[in-house]
Amino acid sequence: MFFTFILENEKGDRVNMTTTANQYMTSKLERLNPPLGMINTFFYADMDGSYLNNAFIEKQNVIIQFTS
Repeated sequence: MFFTFILENEKGDRVNMTTTANQYMTSKLERLNPPLGMINTFFYADMDGSYLNNAFIEKQNVIIQFTS
């Protein structure tokens, strides 16, 4: 197996989904849209285009709800 998938709720209860995957069904997925980001560029007056100064992307948790 290449990964381990562990779910944890607000109380800290954990379920290892790699060993119990057939007992649960996905009921809802949230936050699958791309996160907010910012790109800063600068340009020189005597050249075409612009240069990348820096880029920043917000962290985002994907919310997956399961039912048993």
